[in-house]
Amino acid sequence: MSHLYEPDARRSARREWRRREERRRRYARRRAVALLVLIGLIVGLGFGVRWAVIRIRQAVAPPADAPAVTDPAEPASEGLPFTPAREFTVPDLNGDGEPERLAVSASEAGRMQLALVTGAGSDTPLVGHVVTVSEGEVELMDLPRAEDVVVWRGTLPGEGEPVAVTVGGEEALEARGGEPVYRAWQLDPEHGLVPADYYAALAPLTPPEPTVILVDKGLNVLWYYEGGDLVQTARVSTGRHIAGPAPSADNWTENLLTPVGEFTVTRMVPGVPYYKEGIPALDPANPLGTRWIGFSVFDGDGGALWAIHGTNAPESLGRWNSEGSVLMSNGEVEQLYDRVELGTPIIIRNSLEGP
Repeated sequence: MSHLYEPDARRSARREWRRREERRRRYARRRAVALLVLIGLIVGLGFGVRWAVIRIRQAVAPPADAPAVTDPAEPASEGLPFTPAREFTVPDLNGDGEPERLAVSASEAGRMQLALVTGAGSDTPLVGHVVTVSEGEVELMDLPRAEDVVVWRGTLPGEGEPVAVTVGGEEALEARGGEPVYRAWQLDPEHGLVPADYYAALAPLTPPEPTVILVDKGLNVLWYYEGGDLVQTARVSTGRHIAGPAPSADNWTENLLTPVGEFTVTRMVPGVPYYKEGIPALDPANPLGTRWIGFSVFDGDGGALWAIHGTNAPESLGRWNSEGSVLMSNGEVEQLYDRVELGTPIIIRNSLEGP
């Protein structure tokens, strides 16, 4: 028989369709059964875990009539997951006539714990949650815009002591880290330690001028007031020269100091090129960010050398690491740019050196 010969099988098309439909139904039934079995296993496992948890709780829970065990020698630590190393008395928050307490643990492995506890004798003295912070200083403070605030002060990691450098023949100091950083919490009778914006609460109640950009380069914070009202607070970075001669026409190329004093906005540009590396304005790789609010430091600079501007590295804010300008996140500098005008006063201070 030739291999090219194919006898006519005369198969019925209807019979083939029935066979395919039967196979499809069979596979569908198998999938449905498998799905039901899987759901049953999951439900059974859930009930089993719940039953096990209930049994474990019953096994470890004390009898209902068991007496409460307390340590009269350490009533302040009752209910706390740590033994307080020291405590602060805070005002009465819940109106029971007894002052509350702020418990602070000892430092362990570079960490500390803070907690608000109610008056003595309470069965559940812990209010809210325990807060864990890095090793630092803890105080109860009254800030200009908030009273009885728990403030933690730490230091950003550094590379050692400041380094002496030469700027225009004069000595300057270049930072190697060590910038102070703060966190704050309000005391709440129900939620305990509630996070608060320390830098906003620290803003002066009365600005030196009704509408002004106020920069504290010691704390690396910027406040913008409009008509006497605080409308914006932002963390910034300032110059990595923390001491040295003031910028001038003779030393500006090597002077990385953020100057202190009173200035005005003299130049506003949506973005400027970074000429050192040939990066165009508004390029995501441009370290000068998306807005330039320039201010004149000496005659003839035209607001083109020092500015409040954005950055493409917002994670580095809060440090002394700029080339002398005041750096903000792009989003925050865009907000400021939309609010200020040419001629807006800028006052730069250093609270770490006094007013």
